[in-house]
Amino acid sequence: MKIGNIEAAAGEKAYGFFKVGETHGRFPAHIPLHIVRGAAEGPTLVAQAGASGLEIEPSLILPHVVNELDPALIRGTLVVVPLMNTSGFEFTQIKSVFDDKHLNQIGRGDANGSISEQLVHAYYEAAIAKADALLDIRTGSQWSYHHFVGVNNEGDVEASKALAIALGLPHVVLGKDEDHSMAQEAARDGKAVAVAFIGGGPGLRDYRDQDLGRVRNAVLNAMRHLGMLAGELESDVDAVAVIQEHSVITPTGERGFVFMDKHLRGQQVEAGDLLGIVRHPFSGETIEEIRAPRAGAVVHAGASWPVPLEDSILAIVGDVIEEVAIG
Repeated sequence: MKIGNIEAAAGEKAYGFFKVGETHGRFPAHIPLHIVRGAAEGPTLVAQAGASGLEIEPSLILPHVVNELDPALIRGTLVVVPLMNTSGFEFTQIKSVFDDKHLNQIGRGDANGSISEQLVHAYYEAAIAKADALLDIRTGSQWSYHHFVGVNNEGDVEASKALAIALGLPHVVLGKDEDHSMAQEAARDGKAVAVAFIGGGPGLRDYRDQDLGRVRNAVLNAMRHLGMLAGELESDVDAVAVIQEHSVITPTGERGFVFMDKHLRGQQVEAGDLLGIVRHPFSGETIEEIRAPRAGAVVHAGASWPVPLEDSILAIVGDVIEEVAIG
């Protein structure tokens, strides 16, 4: 397996910086990545994270997952990208510093486009296009806390759904909205794709060990599901609820502090039930009530910081169509 100048023979690991292009000033742009090539033939899984420069939790654990793995016990190849958007990370921002574009909102990129589009294009062709499955790991940055898996309504949905369930998070949400991401493009190419939302908000402070463990389990469980690694699935839940026909609740535009009831996550609500409130930042009065638009289960996702961005997910409510036991 070779990506750029990073190459791993059967039974080996490799790490390096994949050069994906140059800025206008001719400074090179790189993506750091690991390759774990199993001793036996098998599928290729790409586990990527950090398309936003603020989604840092996965980078704390993914290199340790690579260190934990023994290539002699693996079938196939694992490609791990702990932190894709290095420029955003360096300057503490969501988008690329080079051209102010979000790496997960430009599809599969463009070889003749801006530096971020070149970066995504080169990476997509070298890694994702050659993979059988993609695990795209995201967080809620500092605004939201998440603990679920999304599945795009594209390509081989059943294969993606099976992969998503195997990750061991409490909810799998089918019919994920179009977002012009690399994951969506990979699903359209017929690959098994799961978008795991793990952590964010207060998670780095309050739930760090749990969330890092969930990222670890997601990667290893994906490998087990694909037949790349032996062993039972690992999870901190007994069953996964599959959600369909969901509604995503976002801010209405009313200004103030947003407080969502985190205790409702995972619970069944009725249409009109109170999910949260918006308070005036100076008087403290409640100026808006956020209510469930429909009956359903509240997904483990949503706002955790009182001043979320306009397009932040406040909550997701949907129908549970099945529950699948883990283990």
